[in-house]
Amino acid sequence: MNNAESTERNRDCEEKLSVFFCFKQYKMKKFLTTAVFILMLTFAAEAQDFSIKIGGDSTFNAAEDKAKTFEGFDVDTSKLNVLNIGMMVVEDFAGAKANEDVIVKSLNKRSYYRQRADLLTAAALPGRTNMYFTVSFMQEAEGVKNAASVVVTNLEIEHYFKKNIKFRFGRLANGISESQFFGRIALEETSSHVYGRKIFINDAFEFDGAFSKNGPKYFIGVKPVFSPLNIKGGYAGINIPFKNGFKMHYIAAVYRNFDSDSVSKKVYFDEKEAYFSWEAEFAQRWKKATVYLNMGSNAGYKGLYPHTSGAFDFLKQMKPAVTRRGDAFNETFMGSFGARIFPAKMSPKWNFLQQVGVETEFLGLLSDNFSAVNICAYMKMNITKRLVLTYYCTPEFIDQTLNANKPQKVNGVVNFVRFSLTVGNPGRMYM
Repeated sequence: MNNAESTERNRDCEEKLSVFFCFKQYKMKKFLTTAVFILMLTFAAEAQDFSIKIGGDSTFNAAEDKAKTFEGFDVDTSKLNVLNIGMMVVEDFAGAKANEDVIVKSLNKRSYYRQRADLLTAAALPGRTNMYFTVSFMQEAEGVKNAASVVVTNLEIEHYFKKNIKFRFGRLANGISESQFFGRIALEETSSHVYGRKIFINDAFEFDGAFSKNGPKYFIGVKPVFSPLNIKGGYAGINIPFKNGFKMHYIAAVYRNFDSDSVSKKVYFDEKEAYFSWEAEFAQRWKKATVYLNMGSNAGYKGLYPHTSGAFDFLKQMKPAVTRRGDAFNETFMGSFGARIFPAKMSPKWNFLQQVGVETEFLGLLSDNFSAVNICAYMKMNITKRLVLTYYCTPEFIDQTLNANKPQKVNGVVNFVRFSLTVGNPGRMYM
């Protein structure tokens, strides 16, 4: 055997030995990884009695969107460490029309088709603590190459000290108002004029309490801002129910303006300024119907008019802003009233029709510069208990002198249709 053959043979042996040892090393790593994983599962099982609940509930009706939020618990606190999981798959259609083409052409989109999936989870944990989490995946139907957006709709941790007192923080869900569509002014307008959502989303630290189990309920909250972390403001409110179905709530809030607001709102601040917000609502609830009246405004405020920032709000194009703090109360005062009936509770023949309602919102009631009327007529229909058709018809009528470059009188309408299918056991609905 010559030197070349010997060298080649030695190299071949080395490669085989290398592969052998690498294989042995791989098997050892795999064994150790598996062992560690099994040990972790063993320790986890010993540390926490945990189960997941995905099964459906024959009594569940996705068209009934009542959520307790600050009034109670949306999970069964007697069943600890049970993770309730549900998913809601949604198909949305929306389109806008107006009497002036310039108004519709100025919208970011005059119509859209959107696909959405909400993963909803909720659990009651040991130590009198509950958790709610909802993440929404949204895709505009303009081609599969478009990236979908992911939004954390609700991330809430609540700890209760007694049955009537609790503390919660995160991206909270609030169901204070009877309004189906408009959102409210005192908690700022993060959820106003958002189609398909009744619950109000509110980033805050909140303390909730009640004087008795069925008596008045109060809430006190602090709203943070991020990047950098600071305090935006605070609010306090009370919700008073009566035995005959009548109820009322009042909220007062104080907020700070920051330098960053001057960029987005086209209003510049000389210093850190504070302003006040308030709202009041009176409602009568029966088993088969609800009527309500709501009003509110800002005081000492500079910035964009409330309830004009929605995707299909025509008034947003007029760039309405309060530039003098003394004008804030008159310019931002608004009122709304509405009624809702539940045909399914009136007769078995209407079992498929869960809700029908209409609301009317008046903006600029005390203003000399504009007046706007927003109407929302809606219905929720059960195709099945979990497959729901939701329809909104939202006319808007504007008479304005805010912007000379835009028509003085604008009339338009937006139609919104949603098909939603809910599976599993979500624990709390956000429709």
